[in-house]
Amino acid sequence: MKRLAALSIIVLLAVAGWATFQSLAQNVTHSPAASLARLMPPNALVFLEARDFGAILRQWNSSSEKQLWLTTGNHEVFSGSRLFLRLKQAQDEFASAAGLAPDMSFLGDVAGQQSALAIYDIGKLEFLYIARLPSARAIGSGIWQQRARFETREIDGRTFYVRTDPQSQRVVAFAMDDDHLILATREDLVVAALALLADQKTAALNQQGWFVDAIKSAKDPGELRLVVHLAEVTKTPQFRTYWVQQNITELRQYESSVSDLFRSPDTYREERVLLLKDAQGGANTADAGPQVAELMRLVPPDVGVYRASAAPSVEDSLALLEQKVLTPRLGPTPPSSLAPNMAAPEQPTGKESDLDVRIDTPVSTAAEETNGDLALRAILQQANVRAALQLHRSVAGPDGVFVGLHSTLVLQGTTDWDELAVEQAIQRIVSPELTASSLGVAWKKVAGKQSGGAADSYSELDGLARIAIAVRGKCLFVSNDPPTLVAALARISQPSSAEPAIYYAGFDHRRERQNFLRLTTLIDQPSRSNAAGNETREPQFFSQNLASLSQTLAAVKSESIVAKRTGGVETQTVRYDWAP
Repeated sequence: MKRLAALSIIVLLAVAGWATFQSLAQNVTHSPAASLARLMPPNALVFLEARDFGAILRQWNSSSEKQLWLTTGNHEVFSGSRLFLRLKQAQDEFASAAGLAPDMSFLGDVAGQQSALAIYDIGKLEFLYIARLPSARAIGSGIWQQRARFETREIDGRTFYVRTDPQSQRVVAFAMDDDHLILATREDLVVAALALLADQKTAALNQQGWFVDAIKSAKDPGELRLVVHLAEVTKTPQFRTYWVQQNITELRQYESSVSDLFRSPDTYREERVLLLKDAQGGANTADAGPQVAELMRLVPPDVGVYRASAAPSVEDSLALLEQKVLTPRLGPTPPSSLAPNMAAPEQPTGKESDLDVRIDTPVSTAAEETNGDLALRAILQQANVRAALQLHRSVAGPDGVFVGLHSTLVLQGTTDWDELAVEQAIQRIVSPELTASSLGVAWKKVAGKQSGGAADSYSELDGLARIAIAVRGKCLFVSNDPPTLVAALARISQPSSAEPAIYYAGFDHRRERQNFLRLTTLIDQPSRSNAAGNETREPQFFSQNLASLSQTLAAVKSESIVAKRTGGVETQTVRYDWAP
């Protein structure tokens, strides 16, 4: 029996601000139709096309995932977010101009088979939506029934309808011509689409240089295709405000992207193509692809999260070691990238004794000079790290209450590592914080449990800090999780089956989700206790908001991503595997 295969979120600002879908996976062969981008005028920022939007919408509305998600804390938080309220405002303005609400019933009316949405202004939510819709069905739609409230216009013998809301000045324009529904928030977009539908010689989106280059680099379209002009989208204030990942600087290296979604009974696969602005800019990263592939053979089957990346900088490598393994740390608080909160009126902004405090004096670097950071940095520079592997897993304690987070890092350089120098640098880092008189920071040799010999042996601190290291030629292993370290060492002689790539990552949702819920529930417990009796409080971010999203997607077993780069083209394959 076939089962519901996935939940995805697609932006459909055209009518409801957003729509989501869940599909029943089917093995059906489709012949790709000509893209509706040929009917879109140029200068769109985002183009989204569905092979059969009507079927997707029906399947999502009938799915159990939708019913569950609507009751979750994740949906509650999203419904109160600034983004949702902004979309809701646009939805209300559209309803006032069109004379009917763009709800799920409206979506069902206008959702044809092949359907496409182009967004021209993200801030003003200006869009053009085109769908293949049989005339017999179109004339029964709600918007067609409201046409008497619209002004009738005509261009080259083709009729269209326009109405402007006097209060918000929101425009709704639509036309039905040759089994196509055309719906827009600007009159000129409908006029341009009608002209293109009549085969007039006028500019179209599919003729623009950035769009042509992006499509040319992609393969056959999937059931959904998303094309984004990243060079322009990343300039918008809305993107800087609402983009959750906040990796805006990284995205600015790309000109455009294409994402295609493919479905099967047990897998969702997304094929992405990103075009770099500078074809030579990522050459150093691409050259490290073979080293990333070599590290992939070290990934044990029971890790919760793994990441292998190419050519990390010295700063990135040092940050990984310090944040994932060499903690806890004392010393100055790391600088924050967030603006400080403004003090409440009743709080004093200073006192007399503060007059002698120098605010223009740099923070002393004495701690850094004595704790080994400089020595470790010098070692990393000399090793010239070409690839880095992260292995993470959560482990529930014997008492069944506490959950520990463990990490193992592998750095592959171009030269052999000096094990003694690494040991001394780590000793200088952890000794001032964890012990007195260097007690508990002496290294001891430990034989691995898998072979009992030198193959998986390692060095470990003899104190409470379970920091272990091992050197195997050009590979440095640093870990606070000896079992995973031993498992990785035992795999070092295995041949690599991975292809050269600049990035590999995987997440075992089935293995980690219960530990995540247990850990975050403990962390959030004080806040939840203090908020007891407050019915209007927002759900806790980790233990209720994200945990409820995890519960909705409980059938997702794992996610993986592989990124490759050739010249100015980066390809990414993302897989979501579902439980049978």
